[in-house]
Amino acid sequence: MDDPVLSLVTGTLNRPNPFNRLVQSIIERTTVPWELVVSDASDKPYETAYPENVRILPERPRLGCVNGYNKAFAQCKGKWVIYLNDDAEVLPGYDRAAIDFMEEHPEIGLGALYYAERTLPFVVQTYHQMIYANFGILSRALGNKIGWMDRVVRMYGNDNSIAFRVLLEGLGIGTIQGARIWHHSEQDSQRRQNQIGRELDAENLMNKYRPHLPYMLDVFNRTQHLCGPLILNEVY
Repeated sequence: MDDPVLSLVTGTLNRPNPFNRLVQSIIERTTVPWELVVSDASDKPYETAYPENVRILPERPRLGCVNGYNKAFAQCKGKWVIYLNDDAEVLPGYDRAAIDFMEEHPEIGLGALYYAERTLPFVVQTYHQMIYANFGILSRALGNKIGWMDRVVRMYGNDNSIAFRVLLEGLGIGTIQGARIWHHSEQDSQRRQNQIGRELDAENLMNKYRPHLPYMLDVFNRTQHLCGPLILNEVY
């Protein structure tokens, strides 16, 4: 298989049905050459057979969210990388809209895809008055340079840490209204388990990045005109 244009990355843990839905949506709705790189911490392999461009990286032992995603990022081959949750579903046009936006705006380092959970509208979110990307796209070259997700957090704030690292490179964050994701937000034992340590993650993240907030906000404001209107503020 030739190197893909787009690498999609996710982690998964004992969620075969949501994961299968994600894979099927990628197969049906991705129009550029792609690969899906998966860090799989499940107790046993999923039984579904996947195409060869779905690459499963078993976590043995379990690495945790941030380390698992970073392991998958390191294996990507595409020029562009989109990170997703295993309970997400990509919608038609997401790939071309995301890539076109990033190629048209080299001053943007991170593109935020719009998403909806159960109800409309599609939204993006902010933290400390700056958009971050629950589901985002950036170049593999930039991701490798900044080190992807910061290991200062266990799970929560991993997407914030990517945004902060991009801004510290002097690159902006934009939103891509044509690139949309359904986030089914599975309310299962894994989600409940993930709530543990959320406050500590937030504290650790801000202990490291708080001194840089003025600079990051200045960088963000320079390209804020490339952000769309649908924003849910301060939801971390």
